This record gives sequence, structure tokens and C-alpha cells, in this order.
Amino acid sequence: MAITLTELAANSTDKLVQGFTNEVVTDSFLLGAMPFDDCMTASGTSDLVYSYKRVKTPAVAAFRALGAEPAASVPKTEKKTTRVAILSNSWNMDRVAKDAASDLYELYLEESKNAIIRKFNQAFISGDTASDTDGFDGLAKALKGSSTESTSATDLSVVTQTAALAYLEELDTMLSGLMRTPDALVMGSAQRVKLNACLRAVGLGTQTMETAGRQVPSYNGIAIHEMRDGAVANGDVYACCFGLDALHGVTLSGGSAVSVTIPDWSTPGAVKSGDCELVCGIALKATKAAGVLHAKAA
Repeated sequence: MAITLTELAANSTDKLVQGFTNEVVTDSFLLGAMPFDDCMTASGTSDLVYSYKRVKTPAVAAFRALGAEPAASVPKTEKKTTRVAILSNSWNMDRVAKDAASDLYELYLEESKNAIIRKFNQAFISGDTASDTDGFDGLAKALKGSSTESTSATDLSVVTQTAALAYLEELDTMLSGLMRTPDALVMGSAQRVKLNACLRAVGLGTQTMETAGRQVPSYNGIAIHEMRDGAVANGDVYACCFGLDALHGVTLSGGSAVSVTIPDWSTPGAVKSGDCELVCGIALKATKAAGVLHAKAA
């Protein structure tokens, strides 16, 4: 079944996990907006591999004559698997430092949250299990050579109205090839600046309210998610349709997607460790559930 991290936080009986998850959702539009299929188990026989069928070509419907049999049409699918990875951050704390700085827990948990968001963003786009066997494959790999992958022919080194109109037409063309209007456009900071300039040049650009209470910029009603810290290092723009039949996350069942462990100071030892983990992967159920517009080659 589909569940969001916001719902997982609300259902958790662990106040620490609840608070940490809510902070993740507040600071990451992507992790807050994308539904997760919480179907995996972490038993001793589980290899944390999620299998599914990706729709390459959808089925078609046709009118039939009275008394005639309907024309047969089945979707063309491709069997896919994805890894469900364990994304974690750990830290050590000395009991003297803990007593000297009362806000140390808050600092370490805040940095754990930021580290997990940054790494998830990077893997969401450019994850590749060929180079990181403990991670999961991202959209760049899934969309390589697909019908929804395109490359811009527009030079945006100087954004003029003519260049802006040409680029936005290319963006609209890519979006028109998707299964529906996407839920998010994902890009790096530099391309976000260029898109802003294009929107200003043609008189567009709106704001839409996101569930965590922030103002999120949008393009034609599509939320724009800017990934910082090099998660998208080039000028590519990714479009995402979220849903269990489209693009979604994968995690553990039983509300175990997020875990937070803090030191137990009642046991002996001067130095204790704590950690935070998010069990996650992504699945692209339909090729047309996501697309990418690559920037023009330099």
C-alpha cells in the first residue's frame, strides 16, 4: 500500500522517530511528496530486492461493432528489480561533551537529517549500483535511452526572450510525453537560476503552497524542487509523476522506514554512539512516469 513519510511519522509511537521524520519531510519536498510502498521485510531471508513490472507501452482501447469480439491489447512490460538501501549516518559523543553542551543532541540529529536528505537526493537522480553496490539506481539510469529522454538545442548562456521561449517549448514537449501532468520538476541550483530567468523573460512564474507550510515555486502548476549540494551537477531537468503506478519510493513494512538511536548513558563507557537510518529505494513503474530534458552540450 502507498504511504507517505508524513503518515509514517503520525503512526509512529516513538516520539524521537516521529520528530525526526517530520523534520525530514519539512526540509525535503521530494521525501514529503513521494509515496512509498511499505512492503519489504528485513527478515533473515530477505535480500531487500523489490521486483516489479515497468510499463513500456500502454494498452489501447478501441470501439467494436455490435456482435464482434473486442480487439485484444495488452501493455508491453519489462521486468525490473531495484535495491532497497539502508541510508544511515552515525556519530559518537563523549559524556563530558554531552554534559558541557546541552544542545549537542540537537546538533548531531540535525546534521544526520541533512546528510540523509543530501545523499537521498543524489541517489534519486544519479544512483548507480554498479559504482555503489549498497545504494539504489536513480532516475538518470532508469531513463537512459527511453522515449522520455530528450536534449535541449537551446543555448541559455545568455537568457533572451527568444531563447527562453525556445527552451520552454522544449520543456513542454518533454512534459507532453509523460503519462500526465507531473507532480514535480527536479533540477540543480544553477539550472533553477536559468529557469527563473526564462520564466521572467516570458512573464511566467508562480508560487504554490506545499503541505509543510512553505512556499514552493512552480511552473504551470508543477512544483519546482531545487536540489542543492551537487545532487544534480548539470543543467538537466527531471519531471516526476508520483504514485504506485508511476514513480514511488520503496521501504520496510510495519512503519520501520526510519530509525533513530541515541546513546544509553546508564551503561558503562565514556564514549557512546548514535545513528539515524532511512530504508529507501525508488521504483519507476512506467517509463512515461518520469522524463528528463538534458541541457545543451557545451
